[in-house]
Amino acid sequence: MISVVANAYVRLIGGKYRQLSDKMQIFRLFFSIFLLFILWGCEKELATDQQPASSNDELTDDIKRSALTVAEAIDIEPGYWITVKGYIVAAAESSIKNADFRSPFAGKTAILLADEPSDGSDEQLFDDLMPISLSDAAKGISASFNLQENANRWNNFVYIRGIRKQYMSAPGIKEVTNMWIGDPDEIPNPIVVPDDNPDGPDNPDIDDEDDRDVLTVAQAIEAVSEQYIWVRGYIVATTKNSLNNPKFDGILDNFNAIVLADKPGTTDKKLLFPVGIDKNARQALAEYGDQLINMKVEVYGNKPIEGYMNQAGIKKAIKIIIL
Repeated sequence: MISVVANAYVRLIGGKYRQLSDKMQIFRLFFSIFLLFILWGCEKELATDQQPASSNDELTDDIKRSALTVAEAIDIEPGYWITVKGYIVAAAESSIKNADFRSPFAGKTAILLADEPSDGSDEQLFDDLMPISLSDAAKGISASFNLQENANRWNNFVYIRGIRKQYMSAPGIKEVTNMWIGDPDEIPNPIVVPDDNPDGPDNPDIDDEDDRDVLTVAQAIEAVSEQYIWVRGYIVATTKNSLNNPKFDGILDNFNAIVLADKPGTTDKKLLFPVGIDKNARQALAEYGDQLINMKVEVYGNKPIEGYMNQAGIKKAIKIIIL
């Protein structure tokens, strides 16, 4: 095929000339090689993209803690691996506009996820819907979860692992590797990350959780310094010693701080809140690997007047609770 294209191209530009010059012969050779590389590159990329993904992971408390709601997952930048949780409320084939929210369902290629179950009425309006592709999911997922063949999955609460991508002209999930049925009322027990000296003389009592006032990251940034505060947010990055080079897409070896934000996927420096951690906390958090990113936590510590990493933050966390 390459030779035919090259010959056609030469005849086109040669026009009235019957004999090709030496320069044209060289041009023809390089043009053929150029086409060869283009076709080879396209075939290689296409094969890579079509490799099936599969996983046999069990649904664990760590996965449940790291799962995002549909509203939170929509805010994540495309291209990241995430776990989202929600209710299967509809089936769809090629567009959200023709989705079926009641049986009989039509469409095997996609389902729609929401943060609340469907009541089956025409009057219900969902704040957020996320299309989930089943056509490129790992083996067995489509056959088990498409609503056309599994109407009993309607309104099931599920956890889904895949890549956040645009799908059906909306924020969605593709290349699903895992889908688990869960319990929406089950709340995994929080994990307390150890620290070197939780009951030191300079630390006020931190065990009375009923009386503590937990701040958002935005509130913590504006809070008065030189006081102990609780901050709730998502770990959006880790870093060694500066906010100039945080790691947003995975943990950083030997990191000395976690970076909190009110929304998963936040990268705007003005919205970040750095938190220094000690060796014990670092080792405990590092065990989560890439699942650490976008994990929801509560952190307790002192907000120094001089700041931390040149902005508002906590220089050393006294207590970290993974929610």
